[in-house]
Amino acid sequence: MTAPGSKLIAAIVGICGMGCLLPLVALGQSSQGYSEYRQSLIASGWKPNAGYGLKTAGGKSLYKFPEVVCGPTLCNAKWRDPQGREKLITLIRGQGGADHRVAPQ
Repeated sequence: MTAPGSKLIAAIVGICGMGCLLPLVALGQSSQGYSEYRQSLIASGWKPNAGYGLKTAGGKSLYKFPEVVCGPTLCNAKWRDPQGREKLITLIRGQGGADHRVAPQ
């Protein structure tokens, strides 16, 4: 006999475990560096949405790129195509000064 709620706790732990492993699986996949990908977007007429990223009290971008907002392991970058349509790009956060990587989209 199991204690009441133990199945619920097991399910929660299982879901959290899967959610915590997904970024690690993504890290193992080969992906393009964001700096290089960013340059290719600009060359194709895309524009970074600088208003999307976070800023310090002085108005300076909090992150290296003004269109990026980061969590502990994943980041998002917002772009506009030449017609003005928005696109959100998911990035794997670079650790220890490494470049962010473009996550599989």
